[in-house]
Amino acid sequence: MVFTAGLVFFLLLLSAFFSGSETALTATSRSYMHQRENDGDVRAKRVNGLLSHRERLIATILLGNNLVNISASAIATSLMIETFGERGVVYATVIMTVLVLIFAEILPKTYALIHTHKMALAVAPIMQVLTWLFGPINVVIQGIVRVALTLLGASTERVLTAQQTLSELRGAIDLHTGEAEIKDEVKHERAML
Repeated sequence: MVFTAGLVFFLLLLSAFFSGSETALTATSRSYMHQRENDGDVRAKRVNGLLSHRERLIATILLGNNLVNISASAIATSLMIETFGERGVVYATVIMTVLVLIFAEILPKTYALIHTHKMALAVAPIMQVLTWLFGPINVVIQGIVRVALTLLGASTERVLTAQQTLSELRGAIDLHTGEAEIKDEVKHERAML
């Protein structure tokens, strides 16, 4: 029983890792990581490498996260059925829902949002290895997804129009200059951008 509970705890830690990694890597600033890579930061280069193949990265994270969450839930359910009989299914469902929601989803994602760049740099080497290990499985999954999207009539290409690109650029400029900054230097830089 102690071993099984320990295994469930370990799987929840892995789930927290995948959840936090997803948030950190998808929320990190590409321009910040690009600058760090130009300054010689090897970890930032890894982050940029992962972000350049975002579809593979997301597939790896989702595969890992679902694998550990389902395994943890199955093991916990087995333990609860052994201990409490058929009622154990209900106990396991309630307990695992609370544990996964708080400790494997909300907590790591909140931490990742607060420490986005730090966490992205820390998890990049591990995610790089996992992306390589899960590569063959991800190719099959991505193929199935593309076929399903095609059958549903959805485009698999992300195409931004010139207007959307211009709107994103304007939004970025507005975000970086802010309303309160009225200095001539800032106005000039904004006009140049």
